[in-house]
Amino acid sequence: MQENQLYRKIITYLNSLPCVEDSDFTNLFSGSKSNEINLILDANQKIVDNFLSARVTWINEKDEKTGLKLFVLKIRRNDKRRILRPYLQHVHAKFDEIEQRREEVRLFVNINDELYGNRRWISVPFTHPATFDTMVIEQDLKNKIKADLETFLKSKQHYNRIARIWKRNYLLHGPSGTGKSTFIAAMANFLNYDVYNIDLSKVSKESDLKVLLLQSTSKSLIVIEDLDSYLCNKSATLSLSAILNFMDGIFSCCGDERIMIFTMNSKDQIDLTVLRPGRIDHHIHFPLCDFNAFKSLASSHLGLKDHELFPQVEENFQTGSVLSPAEISEIMISNRNSPSRALKLVISTHQSNSKARSSNNIR
Repeated sequence: MQENQLYRKIITYLNSLPCVEDSDFTNLFSGSKSNEINLILDANQKIVDNFLSARVTWINEKDEKTGLKLFVLKIRRNDKRRILRPYLQHVHAKFDEIEQRREEVRLFVNINDELYGNRRWISVPFTHPATFDTMVIEQDLKNKIKADLETFLKSKQHYNRIARIWKRNYLLHGPSGTGKSTFIAAMANFLNYDVYNIDLSKVSKESDLKVLLLQSTSKSLIVIEDLDSYLCNKSATLSLSAILNFMDGIFSCCGDERIMIFTMNSKDQIDLTVLRPGRIDHHIHFPLCDFNAFKSLASSHLGLKDHELFPQVEENFQTGSVLSPAEISEIMISNRNSPSRALKLVISTHQSNSKARSSNNIR
C-alpha cells in the first residue's frame, strides 16, 4: 500500500503547531539533537487551528476495521467555501517550508509487516560523517561522480523531454572493505538524500518489494547491498524477474529524483540482463588498496606525507594488492600513536596475506 502523502503533510503540519501542547494526550519523542524533544499528537485527539479568522478542527482517528490512521477535518459550514482550498494550500506550503528547514538525513530499514501492520519502514537519523573529500578513491573518479550527480539534480526537464524516469542506477562492485558502503554514505551527504536500505531476506514476495518502493519518498537513495550473494542463493525467495522489475520496471516510476544503488563483491557470475546498459547507468569498481591509496590513508590516519618505510611498503604493493582499505585503516587506527609501528604492521600483514594467497593458488 502506497503511503498517503497528504496524510504525511497534514501530520507534519499539525505536529509543528504550538497548540499541539494543549492536547490532552501527546507522545514524546527524542529529536535528532541531544536536547530536542518532539510532541506528536496521540490517537483520538483533536487539535484546533485558526485560519483567516475561522476555526478549524482536526481529529486524529483510527479505523477499527482496517487499522489505518486518518484525520477528520471539521470546518463550519459558513466558512467552508471561503477557506477550504486556501487552507489546504496553506498546509502544503507550510509542509514545504518545514521540509526545506529539515537538514537531517535519515536511514530507513524495512521491517516485518506482520509486526508493524501496514508500516514497512522504520528510520533513524543518518549521522555517517563520510564525504567524497574524505574517501580514498582516485580524484578523477571523484570529480566524474560529483559532476554526474550535479547534472542529475538539474535534469528534471531533460528526463521528461526524453520520456525517461528521473532516476539513476549505480552498481558498486569490489571485495569487502573497499569502501562501497562508505561511498553510499558520502553520496547521501553530498545530495542530502534519505537512504532506504532494503534487506531482501525480509522480503518474501514480489508484491512486498513493490510496496517498499511505493512507500519510499522522492529525493532518496534506494540501496540493496550484496546483491550478488542474493542472486546466487538458490533458496532466495525472490526470482530474478522480480529483481529486474524492481530495478527498472513500471513500479520504479513511482517517485522522481531517486538513485538506486546496488553493491556486489563480484559481478563475474551475474546474469548479464542485470548489468545491461539502461538498467545500470554507472559501474564503479572498488579495488583492493594500492600504494597511492595507502599514501592517502597514511596522510589522513597518521599525518604522514612521507616516511623512511614508504619504499618498503611500495615494494610490497608492487607484488600485488592483497589488503583492503578497511584492513589498512584498522591497523593505522589501532596504532595511530606510533606511525612506525603501524607501517611495520602493514608490511608484515601484507607479506603474510601474500604468502597465504600464493599457498592457496598452488593448491
